[in-house]
Amino acid sequence: MKVRRRVRIRLADLDFRFELGRNRLLSGTLGAVFKGRMLRHPRAEPPEAFALVECTIATAISALFLGSLFLMNSSTMDTIQMARQSACASQVLQQRIESMRIANWHQVTDASWLLANLMNADAPGASQLKDMSETLTLVPYSSSTVGNTQLTRTNGTVSILSTNTALLSENAIKIIWTVNYTASPNNRTISRQVVAILAKGGVAKW
Repeated sequence: MKVRRRVRIRLADLDFRFELGRNRLLSGTLGAVFKGRMLRHPRAEPPEAFALVECTIATAISALFLGSLFLMNSSTMDTIQMARQSACASQVLQQRIESMRIANWHQVTDASWLLANLMNADAPGASQLKDMSETLTLVPYSSSTVGNTQLTRTNGTVSILSTNTALLSENAIKIIWTVNYTASPNNRTISRQVVAILAKGGVAKW
């Protein structure tokens, strides 16, 4: 009786182990098959793309950047042109005052000599200025003498507006030389002026 019971227990134990192993084998096989199917057939994801709004915003930003760059370039060129014209006007005034300085007293006080020898030609740098005109005014300095001498040059034509022959007897005169020209941008009228005191012994800027 004792032997039979042991055999039955062992048979039951073997049956239980067999069932447990078979279940494990089936579950492992199904898991591998399911896992293989998941790897072989992944879930399809929707394609990614840019929206129309994003493309429109990017195009607007690019257009704004390019427009700002062109505007900055144009402004820089205008500034360079203005500086160049201002330098040319300063050169014209300097050359005119230098011509007055090397002349003698009888010449600088004579309007006819100034017309024929000084203002008959353009000064260096005048060709770079658009619609340039010059005005020369000689005024008695530290004197009670009334009247002045004035000449103008416009488009190559020199005119004597007024003459004061009493300047020859003065000890000093004030020279006022004005240059007007049309400058960029917007064709603005620019006026540059230099004032100097010329005496019988030399010239001094004032």
